[in-house]
Amino acid sequence: MTTTRTEQPTAGTERAVQRRGVPWPRAVAGIAGGLLRSWVRDPGIVVQSLVFPAFLLAMFQLVLGKTVTSMGGGESVYANTGLVALTGGLFGGLSTAIALAAERETGVLARQWTLPVPRAAFLSGRLCAEMIRVGVSTVVLYLVAMTMGFRFDQGFLAALGALAVPMIFTAGLAAPITAMALRTNGAQTIQLVGGLSLLLLFFNSGFAPVAEYPDVLQPVVRYQPMTPAVDAIKALTEGGAITAPLLGTVAWTVVLIAAFGPLVVRGFRRAAATS
Repeated sequence: MTTTRTEQPTAGTERAVQRRGVPWPRAVAGIAGGLLRSWVRDPGIVVQSLVFPAFLLAMFQLVLGKTVTSMGGGESVYANTGLVALTGGLFGGLSTAIALAAERETGVLARQWTLPVPRAAFLSGRLCAEMIRVGVSTVVLYLVAMTMGFRFDQGFLAALGALAVPMIFTAGLAAPITAMALRTNGAQTIQLVGGLSLLLLFFNSGFAPVAEYPDVLQPVVRYQPMTPAVDAIKALTEGGAITAPLLGTVAWTVVLIAAFGPLVVRGFRRAAATS
């Protein structure tokens, strides 16, 4: 009679099985999908991403629409829509950053760190989720703006570009915001940044033409990150020079990611390890 011997897995074999990696694309899709589902259930993120931009656009058009148009910068609805699309992405990003700070405090990041997935998938998945959130928010805002006279007069490809600009802009802003959220006092820091972000809202070419600002402020207004993005959206919808503002938007995005990306990686590792 022949007996079959069953080999018991060694500790090293068990660790190898446990750490078997999930493919990077699948991991990114899973993390992004999980974040999007959690954000949909968060009233604060929903309001900041969908309701607040539509309300802000309506107020801008009602209070400032005729005044901005009379300044000679074109129909105000185009500049206002671009401005509000970026503002919605910014404040929605602040809301998701507060949620990230809460995940750090409750130990969710530490549990995620133990999953057998590529480490880069955590950041890539979060970035993809942010861009999808902004894309959906921008589509909703554009539909609302069309009831106020907003049109895509430059063709289908330009319309896609107008949708992509807020997503590119948000990808750049996500780096410093996420880096702050991963600090020990991340929630308090993000709330402070939210107040300071109001300066971006009121000092850019979407709020008023650059020439209408005092001379000392015009360079600040012209070269702050939001102005080229607003000008790019306006050019892609109403018409005008596209290349310079689009390159300016991409340049700001690259600079912000290059400057804050390493801080995000280190902050994520530290937060996940010490949560």
